[in-house]
Amino acid sequence: MRSYSRRASLVVLLAFLFQAGCASSSAYHQGKSEGQKGNWDLAVARFTKALAGSPDNISYKIALENARVQASRQHADEARKQQQAQNLDRAAEELQIAVNYDPGNKAASDDLVIVREKIRARDEDRRAHSEFEETRARASAARVPVPVLSPRSQAPISLKFADQSLQKILESLGKLAGVNVIFDADYRDKRDSVELSGVTFEEALNQVTLKNRLFYKVIDQNTIIVAAESKPKRTAYDDNLVRTFYLQYAEVNETLQLIKSLAGLQKSAGNVPLGAITVMGTPDELAVAARIIELNDKPRGEVMVEVNIFEVNRTRLKNYGIELSNYTAGVTFSPTGAEDETALGVTRVRAHLLSSLNLADFVVNIPSTLFARFLQTDSTVKILASPRLRAAEGKKTGLKIGTEVPIPITTFTAAAQGGAQTFAPATSFQYRNVGVNLELTPKVNVSGDVFLELQAEFSILGDDRNVGSESNPLFVPTFLTRNVTGILRLHDGETSLIGGLVTGRESDSFRGVVGLQSIPILNKLFTSADREKEEGEVVISLTPHLVRAPKVTEADLKALLIGTKEVTRVPSLRQSLFGTEEAPAAAAPEASPPGVPTPREPAPPAPPAPQAPQPPAPGQARLVWSPAEVRLKAGETATVSMVLVGARNVTGIEMQLAYEGSAVEVVDASPGTLLTLDGAALQTERQLGSGQATFRFTRPQPATGSGAVAVLRVKGLQPGTARIAVASFSVPGASDAPAAPAPAQVVVEP
Repeated sequence: MRSYSRRASLVVLLAFLFQAGCASSSAYHQGKSEGQKGNWDLAVARFTKALAGSPDNISYKIALENARVQASRQHADEARKQQQAQNLDRAAEELQIAVNYDPGNKAASDDLVIVREKIRARDEDRRAHSEFEETRARASAARVPVPVLSPRSQAPISLKFADQSLQKILESLGKLAGVNVIFDADYRDKRDSVELSGVTFEEALNQVTLKNRLFYKVIDQNTIIVAAESKPKRTAYDDNLVRTFYLQYAEVNETLQLIKSLAGLQKSAGNVPLGAITVMGTPDELAVAARIIELNDKPRGEVMVEVNIFEVNRTRLKNYGIELSNYTAGVTFSPTGAEDETALGVTRVRAHLLSSLNLADFVVNIPSTLFARFLQTDSTVKILASPRLRAAEGKKTGLKIGTEVPIPITTFTAAAQGGAQTFAPATSFQYRNVGVNLELTPKVNVSGDVFLELQAEFSILGDDRNVGSESNPLFVPTFLTRNVTGILRLHDGETSLIGGLVTGRESDSFRGVVGLQSIPILNKLFTSADREKEEGEVVISLTPHLVRAPKVTEADLKALLIGTKEVTRVPSLRQSLFGTEEAPAAAAPEASPPGVPTPREPAPPAPPAPQAPQPPAPGQARLVWSPAEVRLKAGETATVSMVLVGARNVTGIEMQLAYEGSAVEVVDASPGTLLTLDGAALQTERQLGSGQATFRFTRPQPATGSGAVAVLRVKGLQPGTARIAVASFSVPGASDAPAAPAPAQVVVEP
């Protein structure tokens, strides 16, 4: 019994070892196959599995080490490509994998150190840029360095003067607030009546000086000076500051022109290399300049345009009919038949033979060969170009596809020779591009529409033309040119097709016996015709994709109060008359100057009015259908896109849709342009069924911008109306989670 048990255990062990050996051998052969295909990552995995099953197999060890070396080289080569594309993060990942495969790959190790240093420098630049934005915000919010009054109580006060000296009114107001009021040497006093109630010292001072065309200036923490409102006095008393603004996106010269024309700040200068504008003016004038720069220093819109150019040339050639070897017939007089008898077109014959001439002395020449031709040639030539052009707003981008053709240009230079003036020719060559010349200038408005200023030229090389004389010919090339110029307005992802640029040429030639072409049957038998027809057409397809649009917030649309046309004053951006505001005191001042009424206690503040709900924050990402309603006939298909607006750091889309399966059917789902714009390799999963569709698209690198993330192709099954609703979705990597869009509506017409 024990012997039987031992034998059974031995059999199980041998079976296990045999199975393990077979698995190792299979993995080894799979690794060799993957290595021959160049899939060294899979080869390493298979050889590792084989070696795990047979740790002592030398062949497996050698194969694994070789696969590691090859995989390391492959990833190092991919890292170099990523470095050339300025994709440093991906390059660092590839180099790290290469080093992990082969620690002895010194080149990959050195490149990894260099790439990581570049990544560190790039991150420091980004951090510096972010810190610059914070620094600029703090500097804009900082207090203007001009004198202010020291902090004190700003309790509401009440004043009432009837026909009193204006100087006494101002002095009493200053005593009430504890501020010394002095007057300019040219100040002239007058009488005035003032009645103010429940105002602060600053409000009372502003109202009294404005009414009497006066202005004041803070001298120190306790003193102000009052002067008459006039340009010389403003020049003498207003503080003058200098500030430099550093632009991020706007052009220096254009922004400088805006500041000079709108704010009237002629003491302004720009530094184009540094992207800076230095302005000199009063604090209010600088505030106006800062507002102008803030509203205009916006990122330019950027557009990626997909261009498809089709040029179709079609040539048809027909050569048919019966053709003789030649179409001439002749009679030759040859009485003797000698070869030199008819030399020089003259026949020499003795006179006594003239009386015996007959038909045998003449030779008749007629065509001896008939050719039957039934030749037809039909050729079509297609030239297809599909480039992608990326351009910033207002910046021209161009495309040239063709051949450079030299064009001779002759100039004559005066020269003196033998006392006479002659002209010596000198020929030079200029090159012209023959083919497709396309120039696009995009413009993006705040709503996301794209304007494309289009200039397209299509040219082909024609026949050479003689511009010289018969004795001294000079042949120059000719060109057939077609131009298109215009402005297109398109939405993001909308395609515009431009066609109709057609050229054609037809030629007919006829050969045959004179008179036979008018005889119904013989004209087909004894005539030959050549017909040639050439047609050419150019079709252009333009599809703009919005990479970046101008960002205009609600605050940018609000107006700014800057005072009057005579005096620039920005109340919302000016600091308080006092350095630090304190909460209004409830009690009146302990003492009041003689003749000045005691300030009244301020009324309790009114309860705040209910506020309307605030709209979503500007720039928040959102999902929308484009178009929101689709109309098609039963049996037809149409496309509808899921568009993600304001996306940031998006790495994919996962979505489940529900719809009425009896009316429509989703037959396909593919990634949108936002995920495929840079040509990145995507991971796609889709499940399409009756009444529901599920798909997931994932890209390796995050994408930012606006565009379609999924494109659905729907088919109408029967007349009716169906809605495609989003049952669930997620946007991996998105900084802001977008809200679910409203259902799309599909109308199937009979």
